[in-house]
Amino acid sequence: MKIAFISTRNAVRSIMAEAIAKRVSKLALLAPEIYSAGVKPAESVPEEVLSLLQKKGYSTDNLYPKPVEAIPYEEIDILITLSPEARDICPYSISHKRREHWVVEEPDSLKLEELEKTLLQIEKYMMDFFKIS
Repeated sequence: MKIAFISTRNAVRSIMAEAIAKRVSKLALLAPEIYSAGVKPAESVPEEVLSLLQKKGYSTDNLYPKPVEAIPYEEIDILITLSPEARDICPYSISHKRREHWVVEEPDSLKLEELEKTLLQIEKYMMDFFKIS
């Protein structure tokens, strides 16, 4: 199974989703291939995002902004968009067995409390998605 998280810049929300999904899927005893990408990718992931993920125990290995073309988009089984722009731009593919849009607000700033709020939103979605209580 291949799961992709797509946002606008692939620097905060979808990067967090990729890191969280990699750990939470293991708790659910699953081993999907997890990807993230952006429809207009940033140049880098802010250090504040990486630091928060590490602080919460998530691996940040190989987390960097990628364009949608850099992932196997046509092979994705489950496509989850995290920004209205990604939802509107990402084409449907016959391979997508499931497509969802998660309403997660882009943080207003890179302040810790704003990033933690976004992280908590994504964690809640993820626990429900992988049926972890």
